[in-house]
Amino acid sequence: MHKTSNMTVYRENLKTKILDTSMLLFKQKGIRAVKMDDIATEMGISKRTLYEIYSNKEDLLYECVKYDSEKMTHQMQVYAEKAENEMDVIAFFLKTKLKDLGTINPKFFLDTQKYERIVAFLQEYNERQRANSYMFMKKGIEHGFFRDDINYDIVHRMSDASMNYVMQTKMYRKYTLKEIFHTFIKVYLRGCCTSKGLDYLEKFMSDSKIMK
Repeated sequence: MHKTSNMTVYRENLKTKILDTSMLLFKQKGIRAVKMDDIATEMGISKRTLYEIYSNKEDLLYECVKYDSEKMTHQMQVYAEKAENEMDVIAFFLKTKLKDLGTINPKFFLDTQKYERIVAFLQEYNERQRANSYMFMKKGIEHGFFRDDINYDIVHRMSDASMNYVMQTKMYRKYTLKEIFHTFIKVYLRGCCTSKGLDYLEKFMSDSKIMK
């Protein structure tokens, strides 16, 4: 029984390490450039071991995207529980997102569009996040950080359209993803803030230097 329990723990830990390693490689090189052999070599495990857990690359990629998305959501939830206010949460999100974008090859986003199951998952995930965002903005309005004269459904849809335009026109060939996101946030987020919200935003940005 004890041996079986240890094997289960080992296997679960191995699965997590595979997801972390694979996602890192996918983001750095793009999905098409990474082979299952590359992942096994990077981890120092046999191809057989890798295929015993994930039978093909698409299944592995799907689990990677799901795992990475849920990990980000969990990070935000944990931080929000101890945050001073909504602007503190936003500052943490920006810091985390900008750090992540600084390591991502744009090919990663392009390659994900070729997998229908992953596109469907991301659409469903974004819908859930949009619902959470509405609740978040509502609290921010109540606390005087966000304007109450803006239709945030339109804002979210415009932001989605803007990001799609960035990918479709391959704007990342001229500007880095980090710079594009930086500019995007300045335009959209600042426009949603009240003077009180802007004061907090400027303070957090200055202290953390995440928008430099």
